[in-house]
Amino acid sequence: MTILQPADSFVLNFAPTGMVPKRADNPHVPISVQEISDQVLEAVELGITVVHLHARDAEEKPSHNIDLYAEIIGQIRRF
Repeated sequence: MTILQPADSFVLNFAPTGMVPKRADNPHVPISVQEISDQVLEAVELGITVVHLHARDAEEKPSHNIDLYAEIIGQIRRF
């Protein structure tokens, strides 16, 4: 027997950058704060319900810098 869930309980997770790929691997990987937040906002319009963020530094390396995350989240929350 299949039990259907209400549409509002569906979870769609979006991870715009990941930890590994760089621009050289995929020209569509967002690197900057603006690129990441723009892709998240586009995905929200498509129906995502959760975003899994990774920040990148200027050299495209994964970063745990809290200021980068604050900027990304601040950009997303503006909308």
